[in-house]
Formats: sequence, structure tokens, C-alpha cells
Amino acid sequence: MKLYCQNTITGLVPLYPADYEEKKKLKLGVEYEVEVRTPRNIGFHRKFFALLNVGWANTSLDMPFETYRKYIIIKAGYFKIYKTPKGLFYDAESISFSNMSQDRFEELYSRVLDKIIEDIGITNEEIEKQLINFM
Repeated sequence: MKLYCQNTITGLVPLYPADYEEKKKLKLGVEYEVEVRTPRNIGFHRKFFALLNVGWANTSLDMPFETYRKYIIIKAGYFKIYKTPKGLFYDAESISFSNMSQDRFEELYSRVLDKIIEDIGITNEEIEKQLINFM
């Protein structure tokens, strides 16, 4: 079960009606383990994909979008390395909401932005203008 809450003086309070319905399923007097994390910013997530689209639309690399996404994340330094019989395999880090915190995601955005600027040869200001068209 996952629900969104807001911290108040009286404790954690469900944020939305659906969260309240989920909380009602919990039995009174029973102990529960709770993991607290700040949810990722969906608007910033969309901006990241707009940035990727700007990079992909302007790169000289010939590859599908999903491959480009993984490539640029690896170039930005966000990857895991696995040894295989044929050598090293570089796997882009997952950017899913459950696998990456907002802070780490913002760091990733900044590094990817730098790599895209380097790849397509335009300024940060020019990219920001183009992002408006992709959002």
C-alpha cells in the first residue's frame, strides 16, 4: 500500500480522498512499518523528458529515442557496470520515481543538460528556449 500524507501537528494526514480510503483499511492498534520519502516533482520529470527530446532532435547520432535516453544518462555518469563474457556492459541508472530521489534526479538533469549542450553545441539559454516547444 502506498499513500500520500501531509505532516501536521496531530500526525500524518492522508492528502487525497484515495489516500484516506487506503488508510481506512489499516487496523487500529496494529503496528505498521512506514517508509517516508518526499515524492518526486512530476513537472520536473516532464521537463527532463523535454530536455531529452531537444537533445535527441538535434543530435547527429542515429539511434531510437529510448537508446539515446540511456546513452546520454550513461554519458552523464549515471550507470552501473556489469562484467560479461564479452566485456563490460554499461547499464543506465533507472530514473523511476521509486529508484531515484528528487535530489539525485536534479543532479542527473544538470549533468545530462551539460552533456546535451556539449553534444549539440548550443548554449543553456538556447536549450531553455527550445524546452518551451517540447513541454
